[in-house]
Amino acid sequence: MTQEILTSTFLSPHQETNAEGEIRHAGFEFEFADLKLPVCLALLQQEYGGKIEMINPYYYKLSETKYGTFKAMVDFQFLVNSELKKWVNKIGLEGILDEETIALIEKFIATVGESVVPYEVTTPPFPVNALYEAQKVKEILRRAGAKGTKASPVYAFGMHINPEVKAIDVNVILYDLRAFFVLYEYLVEWLKPDLTRRITPYIKPFDKEYRLLVLSESYAPTMPEFIDDYLQYNPTRNRALDLLPLLTWIDEEKVRRALPDEKIGKRPTYHYRLPDSRVDEEEWCVCEGWNSWALVERLAEDKESMDKLALVAIEYLASPLSILLKDKLLSEIDEWVKNI
Repeated sequence: MTQEILTSTFLSPHQETNAEGEIRHAGFEFEFADLKLPVCLALLQQEYGGKIEMINPYYYKLSETKYGTFKAMVDFQFLVNSELKKWVNKIGLEGILDEETIALIEKFIATVGESVVPYEVTTPPFPVNALYEAQKVKEILRRAGAKGTKASPVYAFGMHINPEVKAIDVNVILYDLRAFFVLYEYLVEWLKPDLTRRITPYIKPFDKEYRLLVLSESYAPTMPEFIDDYLQYNPTRNRALDLLPLLTWIDEEKVRRALPDEKIGKRPTYHYRLPDSRVDEEEWCVCEGWNSWALVERLAEDKESMDKLALVAIEYLASPLSILLKDKLLSEIDEWVKNI
């Protein structure tokens, strides 16, 4: 498979249906700057119809579209969830801080944070045979003047993808995670996430110890054991592949008990966070980010190649001179990619 195909066409996953035989879906999250939320929603409404609802000045919804609900918000939960008003009511300051004062304080916080806190559009889940809709959303944002990751050195904007899991099965999830660990260095070389994103904690790499545990041929956990291990090594959403939404869907009580302060939305999807949000670049196709995930699924389903490449990845990770083995790992992965 050529690099040209990987950056210009949406690859279909080998498994297009879930365990119930229904078409799988994937949602997209675009972070950006310089495009106000009401304008953004109005433009999406022109394309998809639906009804706009303002939850508060920092959180809007476009519902009743063909695909479901779009959301547009400031990527700051304090404002999205009206936390200041809740705090004022909780400690009994309603008589001192009225609605107008609270709104002014919120506006000040939003203005101060505007240079580093992005806006975000979250799409409804698109069927995997209609992922071109994500490219339409990107183009709507670009034409309206939205700015992406590379528009400023301080922007750490990402495009997150939420692919529906093929099945709620520990072996399916384990092999997808193994494939991601094998391909991680290759994906970073390919996508080249912005330096600002890489030095911030948002896409922090998995610890080597956990990668080696998961890649080990002898690692065969039950679902409860898999969740326990994941929570032990990754008590955070800040991973390039965040499994917390999926694990919360599977066992919400366990995850929330272990991570009571993490704000995790449960859903039967992975939360793939590695790609940049290059919404302002005309030549950039959303398919590049999606296809990097599609490679993960394809390797997970190619058990023979998976097992072979896993050995190379283990050798690379376990060596004190891993830098000397990186080229070998990348070369063998490249050969696999060319032949799929």
